Amino acid sequence: MVFRIHFDCADLARTTIARQPDPLWEVLLGLHVLQGDDEPETFGTWRERARARLTTLEQDLLALAPPVGYSPDFMTPGAAAGGLEAGLNAVAATSTVRLTTELRQLSDSVRLPGWTRRLAAGETGPMKRLVQGLRSFHRTKIAPQMPMIAGAVEPAVAKYTETVANNGFESLLPELHHTLSWNVPVLSVDMPHIERDLYLNGRGLRLVPSFFCWKYPMMLLDPDLPPVLVYPVRHEAARPGLVVRRPDREGAVADLLGKTRARVLKSISVGACSTSELAARAGISLASASEHARVLHDTGLVTTHRTGSSVRHTLNPVGAHVLTGARC
Repeated sequence: MVFRIHFDCADLARTTIARQPDPLWEVLLGLHVLQGDDEPETFGTWRERARARLTTLEQDLLALAPPVGYSPDFMTPGAAAGGLEAGLNAVAATSTVRLTTELRQLSDSVRLPGWTRRLAAGETGPMKRLVQGLRSFHRTKIAPQMPMIAGAVEPAVAKYTETVANNGFESLLPELHHTLSWNVPVLSVDMPHIERDLYLNGRGLRLVPSFFCWKYPMMLLDPDLPPVLVYPVRHEAARPGLVVRRPDREGAVADLLGKTRARVLKSISVGACSTSELAARAGISLASASEHARVLHDTGLVTTHRTGSSVRHTLNPVGAHVLTGARC
């Protein structure tokens, strides 16, 4: 069976490659992985530890994220491209009409607990718990793996970007995933149980790398939402939960960089951020965050991108190795 994505000239011009995983897609796909038993060499240790440490709030999420089949689109809003909090704010703002529609669709395949009816009705309590659960799962199960994930994702995205620059979009697709094929003007995705057509109609396609998307690329079900294709990043040598750390690794990094600069580096490892976001994460002044980010950039641990007046700091593979103790 095939999922066919139809492009026109405007779509090709507006197709983008995200530099890093989407935080809420990683949460959703992490929940899928958590409930399965596939890829034990890659995810086995992480899965075992995550299952043992699930909080009640995080357990509630499992009802909305069955490991096979449909998961509600509202769990992965496009706003999460701007960061976890932007995504969570978008989840919290989901309309009652959309909640009702998507939860009804989910109930066709799984039995939902009673609290989801209150969620669909727009009650603030269940939505608040849902957002807290998403934030908690990211903080405790995804964010600790980000240095290792960045070490796998960033070189792959750099390679894909270079491929597009040198050889064009058509050459990129076989590199992204073996299920993808291009026959102008249609991108086909071989899927086991999906036969669909999606017409982009000038909106373009957002290509998003994912560590926890382990088998097939993922898409939203609703064709009216901003189109996204989440694809697996190969991680032959990177395994969540299996990064070798020396005893008191954080202390060793602090001894090397100083406590504040080590905290800044760790704050950036959670995900790309502006200088003001970095200052808030690290609990320091804006001027101090700017100076520490500059030093980390100059020493090759962090990459700083400037677009106009906007600055974004991201952890690069060298910085990830410093935090985790993994060898290059």
